[in-house]
Amino acid sequence: MKSTIIGNKSNDLNLTYRIVIKFADHLHLTNGGDYVFSNTNSSQHTDLNKLLPGFCIQKLFTSIGPEQIIELVFKANARDENYKPPNFLNYYVIDFATKTEGQHVLESLVGLETVDAAYMEINPVFPPSAEKTRSACSIGQNHFDAAPSGIDATYACKFKGGDGAGNVKFIDIEQGWIENHENVFVNTLTSSGINHSSFRDHGTAVLGIIKMKDNEVGGAGITPNANGYIISQWRPDGKFNTADAMLAAITNLCFGDILLLQTQAYDATSKKSCPVEIYNANFDLIRLATALGIIVIEPGGNGNNDLDAFTSTNGKALLNRLSADFRDSGAVIVAAATSAVPHKKISSSNYGSRIDCYAWGENVNTAGAFPNSSGAAINTYTKKFSGTSSASAIITGTAISIQSISEANYNRRLSPAEMRKILSSEFFGTHSVNGHAVDKIGFMPDLKKIINHLLQGPPSYQRKSVCNLT
Repeated sequence: MKSTIIGNKSNDLNLTYRIVIKFADHLHLTNGGDYVFSNTNSSQHTDLNKLLPGFCIQKLFTSIGPEQIIELVFKANARDENYKPPNFLNYYVIDFATKTEGQHVLESLVGLETVDAAYMEINPVFPPSAEKTRSACSIGQNHFDAAPSGIDATYACKFKGGDGAGNVKFIDIEQGWIENHENVFVNTLTSSGINHSSFRDHGTAVLGIIKMKDNEVGGAGITPNANGYIISQWRPDGKFNTADAMLAAITNLCFGDILLLQTQAYDATSKKSCPVEIYNANFDLIRLATALGIIVIEPGGNGNNDLDAFTSTNGKALLNRLSADFRDSGAVIVAAATSAVPHKKISSSNYGSRIDCYAWGENVNTAGAFPNSSGAAINTYTKKFSGTSSASAIITGTAISIQSISEANYNRRLSPAEMRKILSSEFFGTHSVNGHAVDKIGFMPDLKKIINHLLQGPPSYQRKSVCNLT
């Protein structure tokens, strides 16, 4: 059956409807829950069977075991005194063939004392790229240019570490990639998952912006010598599971490393595309990552939505900084702007007080044939990559450059909070046409200003580059 991928592009993938259940923290589901769901002598098993008759309840997280999850939480607590972790072992999922069936179960779960949260995911979701863009640039990678046009990546490459060389690692969460592109080398991990052919050009375009090698054909990435890896939302079991992909990435990153979430969420209630952290499990994982010292870059999503107006199923304005219900994951959330100066929000980009910064969301030169397909070709390039996908990739390259320069010069790395402070600073960035107060897309980082400030001396908030998560 042919279905439309949720987001902004059609494809021949079937939609699946998944209910994510977070059982209350005080429920101690032995061995990650297996005992409760298999032991007929358990009163909890009886109650669940009455509530969920005949449904297959599975663990949300499959990439690593309960002991490893507990160890990650222990280390996050030790590093961040403000971190209040959920019980990750109490996250479960049920998959449904139809939305109606899933909605019926969801309605029976919401409000129960034994359930902290329950929500529906409709998958797969198309990555946060705008399908239509303005006319393509006729010249090179203008987002490299000095401010106010671009981020001034050319200036950064004059400094040791500015090209991404060093120990800083980044992981890009995608759905697919061209494995043997002539100009973009892709590192995979044992937990990388399945490379989905429908999304190969998107993943390659993102990686090209960050780490494409200059072969005098397609240009170079912002940090061509960056140490980058990829993990797929299509997990080894064949299922689309963003949360598990995020957990797999976290286990492979250290303090000061960078995680790029090239995905967005489709809110089944408002029918709008939003940052992926609107889902509880994703928020909890991003917060775990930032508590561990991992810098998370998150696209704001495409849909022209005011994130300040977004409310969860229980009416909470989770993304509005002025709301009493606002929750901060610690991620850097990115909007997309025009390539022309003065920069203004592109029509599809989400916006709001939660947005930290912006970058080019149109006319970005990179690898792959996006929005078309490369087919079997391994030497394709585009001048039309766009949306908050291109913008967040540019910000990721910017963050890698800053972190690598800091480590190369001071043997120190910036924390997630301080990296976000720099990337979102109006003093180190370029204003949008009307300013953040009106446009709600933040500022575009200026690497020249940031590097000149950084090289004045090592800030006290930086820490040694040490990886001890394993």
